[in-house]
Amino acid sequence: MERPQHEPLKPAVRWLVATFAGATTGSAFASLFVNLFIFVVTRQLTQLAIFSAAYFFSLTFVFYGAAYLFRQASPLAPYRWGLVLSAGFYGSLVLLANHAAHVLVWLGLYQGIGQGFFWFGANLMTFDTVPADQRIRFYGINSAVGSIVGVAGPLAGGLVVSAVPGIRGYLLVFLISLGIYALTFAMSLKVPPGPPLGHSPARLSLDLPRTVPLWKSAFQTLMVRGTREATAGLAGVYLVYLATRNAWAVGVYGAVSAVARMLGAVGVARQVTPGRRVRAMAAGVAGMTLAAAVLLVGRGWPFVFGYGLLTAFAMPWFTIPNEAIPLDVMDRDPRVAERRVAYMLSREIGLNVGRLAGLGALLAAEAGLPPTTALIALLMLTSGAQSWVTATGRRIWGTLALAGDRR
Repeated sequence: MERPQHEPLKPAVRWLVATFAGATTGSAFASLFVNLFIFVVTRQLTQLAIFSAAYFFSLTFVFYGAAYLFRQASPLAPYRWGLVLSAGFYGSLVLLANHAAHVLVWLGLYQGIGQGFFWFGANLMTFDTVPADQRIRFYGINSAVGSIVGVAGPLAGGLVVSAVPGIRGYLLVFLISLGIYALTFAMSLKVPPGPPLGHSPARLSLDLPRTVPLWKSAFQTLMVRGTREATAGLAGVYLVYLATRNAWAVGVYGAVSAVARMLGAVGVARQVTPGRRVRAMAAGVAGMTLAAAVLLVGRGWPFVFGYGLLTAFAMPWFTIPNEAIPLDVMDRDPRVAERRVAYMLSREIGLNVGRLAGLGALLAAEAGLPPTTALIALLMLTSGAQSWVTATGRRIWGTLALAGDRR
């Protein structure tokens, strides 16, 4: 069979691919060990949750700041600032070392600002820079790079942390990540700027859930989804380290989870069609809930790794179709091109409100329960709650299909 011929990627798109690959590599190498480092220097799940809450708090509002500060500039400007601030975050960890425990809130806020600038610019740059006929290849290449570094990054980071005694291993990992982000910034200078962001009043993003009924439902699904993301983001690192007391095991856990997640994503790509996406989401919810139930049986490393494998494989069946819900609603808005920034701001508000609510529930549960018990209970509750997202997604897609038939 003759292979389809693809037009070569445009130079701007190739440089965008390179910078995305660099940022993905820097994050995969070190991000898993940021949470572990915070726990090692504080020895408290509560402090780790506070750090994460500060991160999501600033992430919630920095998108508005970026939309205002860079309204006359291309999305490339906040993207580059995101790279600089992310490098500065890892540099701050290196300089602070053990003293990081005393400024956790400020560190969380700082990381949220850097990542907020980065993702605000990255999402808009993809829309502005990549031609429609090359988006599939662009996302395919990014997915392939993400899969490779998702396996190699945690293993390499874990090897460094284990080989260098004390916290110096963590600091070396952060220093290497700083260098990767610096190199990525240098590559970003080759990416041509796109059109300016323009004016998009913040009030519009707050009005969308109130004035667009289907967006209100999509916004609610984002909030419920966020409640699980907050607790699940802490669970793996925390539980593996408690079970093994070994940073290398955390790296192995991250790599193995990445492989399972990749297999799940391949399964979704091959099996899930628009007509099957509700069933796929339901299967993903069942898998994530069952994975949390494994931790009720035992908390030793075999059970924790079993939880990680099952969760990682199940998540793509839920998250990949779920990502389409807000996008499908946006596509039906005839003014989506001029409202794209407002929709993006509204999307982030929904997700981060849910994440903050999940972390708040964890901190409240810790007041009356042992930390590990509180975390597992929240995993069970928030995983099961995603069944509501599945039901709401079914209703949204049904409404969109009816509207399409009437045209």
